[in-house]
Amino acid sequence: MRALQPTTTGVVDREGIAVHYEVYGVGSPTVYLLMPDVIVHSRAWKAQIPFLARYFRVVVSDPPGNGLSGTPVSADQMDDPVLIAGQWGVLDAIGAEQAVLVGVCTGAGHSLIMAGQRPDRVLGACAINPGLRLTEPLPHRVAFPYDEPRDGYEGWQKQNRHYWKQDWADWSEFFFGQMFPEPHSTKQVEDCVDWSMGSGADMLILEYSSTYLAADIASSRAICEAVRCPVLVITGSRDMCQNPLRGPIAADLTGGDLVVIDGGGHLPQARDPVKVNLLLRDFIRRVAPRAA
Repeated sequence: MRALQPTTTGVVDREGIAVHYEVYGVGSPTVYLLMPDVIVHSRAWKAQIPFLARYFRVVVSDPPGNGLSGTPVSADQMDDPVLIAGQWGVLDAIGAEQAVLVGVCTGAGHSLIMAGQRPDRVLGACAINPGLRLTEPLPHRVAFPYDEPRDGYEGWQKQNRHYWKQDWADWSEFFFGQMFPEPHSTKQVEDCVDWSMGSGADMLILEYSSTYLAADIASSRAICEAVRCPVLVITGSRDMCQNPLRGPIAADLTGGDLVVIDGGGHLPQARDPVKVNLLLRDFIRRVAPRAA
């Protein structure tokens, strides 16, 4: 059951992979909620779509390898330039000459990359826990080898391609348990685990092997410094995926506004949707005042 049905659905083709998109509402401007990593699909925005579509036209798309999008067979079909070309393709398909971009994690990085690429088309960008390597990773994310098999897997040792193939469901439950440090997050964890079943180990392994444009601190800083539109950065102080220090750096480099959610984890749009929705609505109205 969905709170709101899409007004339009469609697909665009990039590198032989169908990118499925959905459009909600008919307002102005267009707001593109950019796909997160392949481990979940566009339902990760289910708490934002009905609210924002009261005021704006909202578009979401599924990442290749999950949801209703096609299934990649090689890592290059998941390279950042290919994914971003697909996102531009969605905007072209729905006739959106300009849009406000909103993303979480990798999607947040894409929102800033796209803002730098086409400043004429991006009215504003909101980056939630941005997946830009503006600092060293959190220690637990790099403490254990990703490629080496182990006799046993505990905690973050499960971030291992061999274990993903061995017990994807257990990895997903562990990972999303870490992504939601907030109390009473059982439903959010259950949702994300369910959505992750559409991707699985093979898709995440491909994604790990793909080209990432924000691969180091220098390239990540250059991405931020190229942005000319208004920016809102939202960071959870207890993010266990991206170093929480990255958000303030991104805000500083882009000249953007920073909101820190004290005690918030990696996916505040799911765990604290009222706060995030109001922040997004007010930001969109500010950068596209005709919509107000």
